[in-house]
Amino acid sequence: MVDRRSTNTHGFGTLNSRLEVASLLRLVLAWSVLIYPYSAVRAQAPPDEANDRQPQAGAIDPAYLTPQTMAAASLRPQQVLTDPNLQMLPIEVAQAAGLKYLGIDPTHASRVTVVVEPPAGPTPFYAIAFETDQPVDLGALAAELTEHTEPGQIDGHDAIVSRAPALPCFLVQGGNTLLVGSAPMLKKLLKADRPKPTGVLPDQILAHPATDDLYLTANLEMLRPFIQMGLAAAQRETPEEFQDLLRIPTLIQSAELTLNLNLQRPSSLLVHAANASDAEQIESLTLDGVALLREQIRRKSEVELSRLRQSDDPVERAMAAYSDRMSQGTLDGIKLDRDGNTLTVFEATPSNAQQLGSVAVIGVLVALLLPAVQAAREAARRTQSTNNLKQLMLALLNYESANGRLPAHAIYSADGEPLLSWRVAILPYIEEQALYNEFHLDEPWDSEHNLTLIEKMPEVYIDPSSGLAVKDGKTSYLAPVGEGLLFEEKEGGTTLREITDGTSKTIAIVQVSDDTAATWTKPEDWSPAADNPLQGVGDLHPSVFLAAFVDGHIENISTNINAQTWGFMLTRGGGEAW
Repeated sequence: MVDRRSTNTHGFGTLNSRLEVASLLRLVLAWSVLIYPYSAVRAQAPPDEANDRQPQAGAIDPAYLTPQTMAAASLRPQQVLTDPNLQMLPIEVAQAAGLKYLGIDPTHASRVTVVVEPPAGPTPFYAIAFETDQPVDLGALAAELTEHTEPGQIDGHDAIVSRAPALPCFLVQGGNTLLVGSAPMLKKLLKADRPKPTGVLPDQILAHPATDDLYLTANLEMLRPFIQMGLAAAQRETPEEFQDLLRIPTLIQSAELTLNLNLQRPSSLLVHAANASDAEQIESLTLDGVALLREQIRRKSEVELSRLRQSDDPVERAMAAYSDRMSQGTLDGIKLDRDGNTLTVFEATPSNAQQLGSVAVIGVLVALLLPAVQAAREAARRTQSTNNLKQLMLALLNYESANGRLPAHAIYSADGEPLLSWRVAILPYIEEQALYNEFHLDEPWDSEHNLTLIEKMPEVYIDPSSGLAVKDGKTSYLAPVGEGLLFEEKEGGTTLREITDGTSKTIAIVQVSDDTAATWTKPEDWSPAADNPLQGVGDLHPSVFLAAFVDGHIENISTNINAQTWGFMLTRGGGEAW
């Protein structure tokens, strides 16, 4: 017996990932809403004494840099958490977490520095330095952080040493600094006679002011082997029109991110190329990518926006206009400022911080609002599609009651030629007797007269999520046709007695994609392909498509259903159990 429950696991995975994304968006929104009022006021406030100080050189202490440093970051918890204008931050939570795991109150941590070197085989090289104004006690470290360690020494310093090369060791330097990292990296940093760090990244770091809340930089030249491996994998998955964009990472030499919650200091993202020519290529490729992205968004959203624009509801029409304006404005806002070999991706200064704050909040609101609206609309459309299928199944069963068998897949001529679809045959059973009477039943669907009736397709034949219009005369609901299925390409319909698998286990109608939709009067339906039995179904609703069973019940079928189980559902007398 095939376990049908296994066909639904993907759906739950998708749901969980959506819930995680939604939770993340809510968190971002909360932070944006909390910080934005402060940002607006702060952007207009005169500089205070703390912010008016002269910048100190060196975003990161040179003692933690090596010639092989490929990435580094500096965070100033004390500066952020003790700022009187940032008291809306979860300071108590940060303090509790710091004391619980490290025995360090972050309001007393002047700087946290992270440095990373390329790994040597399986051994990583990384270190984190917590500089505080209070003594550090290794005994205060949480047990779950040190369960892989044992007492020992690193380069003559007492330490808690890891038994696993990849996991961190811990030691105290100078009484007030906690060093955490892999043993080889800590040995490097503790050597008094190690060479002075030089190169692109160290020079960049030492030239940067030491007052930023967060500073992050990376040398992509040193990451190039890893980038190339990632690009090789990405190339197979990237659409052809976006292939050129994969050149961008190969042209970037390094990047710097600066973030300041106190908007009296600028925040920015800078990208550095090896030379001005490479920087120009990055700019050109990025702008080309924005244009491609704009077109992709336009194509994918056009069906939904077109429906909103043509809606009778003025609120929905307004939502379409707002979506058009915001999507256009957001992409138009992606502009690079190139100066020699450096590109400024964004820069928030006291003069434009309020505007950027507004855009950030609005952007998050739109990101939350539109998916919520679309989710509600999708739920309503799926319900309507289910109702459509129920009406069609009721019509088929009423036809069977009146005629002793279900309709054949087509209305046939006297000489055995299929003329019109079963969908025409059941018109009297969906309260469309008048339309049924208009057909010339002895003529094919594409006769001069019958062609004029295509645009009169009843709305029950189209899925509400379809991008097709009713007047197009294309139906979203097709019957599975083939040997051993409910409908076969022959005269004379199936009797209920012939459905030996059971009416509750045999599919009668499937909802198909717009590409597979057929002219509703044409004797054309859907047949499962031997190599891909799900081809043609499933892209109107997220992760599922709808199917109606002979007994009249409707199910949402996962697009990742097991192919064998799907085949069992289609046959009417195969004797399979699922």
